[in-house]
Amino acid sequence: MDGVILKRPRTPHYDDPVAVGQRLHAAREAAGISQRELAFPGCSAAYISRIERGERIPSLQVMRELARRIGITEAELAYGKDPLDSDVSQAVRAVEAAQAAGDQADVAKAYQALSRAASRAATRAARAVAA
Repeated sequence: MDGVILKRPRTPHYDDPVAVGQRLHAAREAAGISQRELAFPGCSAAYISRIERGERIPSLQVMRELARRIGITEAELAYGKDPLDSDVSQAVRAVEAAQAAGDQADVAKAYQALSRAASRAATRAARAVAA
């Protein structure tokens, strides 16, 4: 295969532009946030409106920031579900918040809670496989 360049298929960071827009709109409304309040430098209210109508797909970085500002996971915004157990998801968010606050004692406690949540999720998954 001299001179042949094979392109790897691109993996999108979302499932469907219209579905992403619908999820963004629903999550924003549920959070009680206007498009203007959700906007930030590099992502105007007009751009958010276009995303919600399925006319634009945000970059991965914008998708992450929108999800963070609304209080949902990137996976929920991108695919409509959170692949993690909900207790594990909450524990991960608690770790992120503790790290942002910078208190090492709170970080350690948050990681301990994450460990417990992950252990419980693993036990539930193992029982489901065995059933």
